[in-house]
Amino acid sequence: MKLTTILLAGAIVLVGAGYARAQDLQAEKTLVANERAINDAVEKGNVAAFTQYVAADGWSVDGTAGRMSVADFLKGFDQMTKGLKITSWDMTDSMVQWVDATTAVHSYKWTVQGTYQGQAMPSPVWVSTVWTKKNGKWMAMFHQESVVAPQPTK
Repeated sequence: MKLTTILLAGAIVLVGAGYARAQDLQAEKTLVANERAINDAVEKGNVAAFTQYVAADGWSVDGTAGRMSVADFLKGFDQMTKGLKITSWDMTDSMVQWVDATTAVHSYKWTVQGTYQGQAMPSPVWVSTVWTKKNGKWMAMFHQESVVAPQPTK
């Protein structure tokens, strides 16, 4: 009886872990799709699409704008996207790291062909976005971008 109980408990743990992992995989697909939707919204100047995925109380950090609230970003959204001319972009090396069941960090390499206010956009860029599930919906809470530094030559 004791061995049966231990085996049954072990089976329950394994099945539960498999179910949780399957949920994580689906959530990861959702986060990557959401990230693509945000990039697409910025490229097209679609503020309504952008705000579907980005928390109003979120923040971002990058080498051009520094630290900025989403509220401040939205104030300049139309002007910023008017100066943006993107011919192509892609996300590669995508990875999701889980903080807990409702918080994850999605990191990836973003490559872009395009200009901002007539200047070539830096590419590639390492990006990370902190996602949290609020009221059943995944929302971007924090976003950062770091230009990939050239490798030193020997």
